[in-house]
Amino acid sequence: MPSFDSIVVGEDWISEHYFTTDSTKESFQSEVLKLRKQWDGQAREGQESVLKRFLGERGTFQVELAELLEEPSKAAAVYHRVREALGFKGTTADLTAERAGTTLRIPNTWKSHDGNVLFLESRPVESVEDFLDSAKATMLAPAFIEDKEVELSAPKLVSELYRTDEPPQFIVVFGGRWLLLAERDRWAEGRFLAADLLLACERNDTKRGGEIDRVIAIFGSESLLPDASETIWWNHILESSVKHTIGVSKDLREGIRLSIEIIANDVLRRRQAQGLPLDEIDGQNLARQSLRYLYRILFLLYAEASPEMGVLPVGVGEYNEGYGLDRLRELALNVPESQPARLGTHIYQSLGTLFRLVDQGHRPSFDPATELNPLADTPAPAEGDQGLQFDSLKADLFDPQAMADVDLVGLSNAALQQVLEHLLLSKELKGKDRGFISYAELGVNQLGAVYEGLMSYTGFIAETDLYEVAKDGDSSKGSWVVAVERSESIERKHFVMTKNDLTGEPEPVLHEKGTFVFRLAGRERQQSASYYTPEVLTRFVVSQALEELLGKSWMKHRQTKF
Repeated sequence: MPSFDSIVVGEDWISEHYFTTDSTKESFQSEVLKLRKQWDGQAREGQESVLKRFLGERGTFQVELAELLEEPSKAAAVYHRVREALGFKGTTADLTAERAGTTLRIPNTWKSHDGNVLFLESRPVESVEDFLDSAKATMLAPAFIEDKEVELSAPKLVSELYRTDEPPQFIVVFGGRWLLLAERDRWAEGRFLAADLLLACERNDTKRGGEIDRVIAIFGSESLLPDASETIWWNHILESSVKHTIGVSKDLREGIRLSIEIIANDVLRRRQAQGLPLDEIDGQNLARQSLRYLYRILFLLYAEASPEMGVLPVGVGEYNEGYGLDRLRELALNVPESQPARLGTHIYQSLGTLFRLVDQGHRPSFDPATELNPLADTPAPAEGDQGLQFDSLKADLFDPQAMADVDLVGLSNAALQQVLEHLLLSKELKGKDRGFISYAELGVNQLGAVYEGLMSYTGFIAETDLYEVAKDGDSSKGSWVVAVERSESIERKHFVMTKNDLTGEPEPVLHEKGTFVFRLAGRERQQSASYYTPEVLTRFVVSQALEELLGKSWMKHRQTKF
């Protein structure tokens, strides 16, 4: 998969799978290759393309960008040459913007004719972390609010510009070797795209769809400015990314369905191994508990991809190293090999600790000698460190009493590794790479739709051996089960098939007696009028309710100035 450490996708600016896959049909890479074909065509016709212009200056940029940390006084001149190489002609000037009658004036700003793209100039920084640090990423020249000089950092200034009466859509910020791209809606969610221009120039990867092509595709004029048909390339790309992720949500529903069966059957196996009776288990109740467990994980995946929610202490070192869900992504790719590792419950216990912290809250009071981070097995921060803080959520989703059957026996590492694979990785398809699902793009609407689809299913424990059947054997739109002794009259083409792990040959999917099955259950959802409400309706209802409750005068009072 094309992936370059010179390019940083901040907080899921774009679906990771869409951005990194090398699929030739639906991917960022395929769109970059289209641009490269266009640039090559321009070169053959003797025209100057953005690629040819940039490569002509690449050696100079490599030298000049490397010197900026030591000689920041040259930054404005270097920024000007880079900007022109990317296709943005003209010089910078003062930009005046207003917000609720207050004037903000920013020097050294390049503005497109339609005002939809701005270039800002920040002092050179060494890393993308410095770029987002308000103390380090200060502007080359101070801004003015009502003619009063103020020092604004690059991230603060971008935020202020997006709060103005007529905000741009895209803002590009120079920071020495770094370029940062912000988009109006995504910036409010803490999402950005950045590139180390110096590193890309040093490597000089000019192959089709390579590093140079990607950097120019991200920041070039053909991507940010409207074309002859008034279409903006980046808008098309972001829309495609969202559509791609919505498609992934269909795969996720199937993954959750399979995961419910994996969890429930693991509970039954562990009960049997511990000598606990199975006749006390109600299949539908076990299905609800399994689904609740999965949605706990899904909620945390979405919360971590949306740090503005404040549910998880994203960005705190101890959280990222010991609790962060990146560890789950590692576990999803690593199948436990030994029998003790497969039967162990380390993943279950680790997730349980995180569930408890989210539900009950936590304020640091560490004994470094005894308290460990659950996933990393590393000592907690020493006394005096800020440590981790969780605000108590107290949501029904995390009610510890609602998981009695699951919590009584726990879940094995082998089962949860399969579950994480279904929740975190896109569906495995012939000719396509698997990638991690973006839960920033896969928002509450898709998760709600997934939940609604599963409401048509019911869980039960098989009283006899069952075959799984579907029209033409295609289970993508749902499947049913039929007792083996009653299956003789069914055509073989309607049996859902699976590959035998030993022989590699296809065989009918068989659910043995005593196993948990989760399948379609007729029209129970429709008859109970249980539907997931679309966002367009909930937004309207909530806005009307708030306006009535709080009053228009209060809403106006909340409109603050710079």
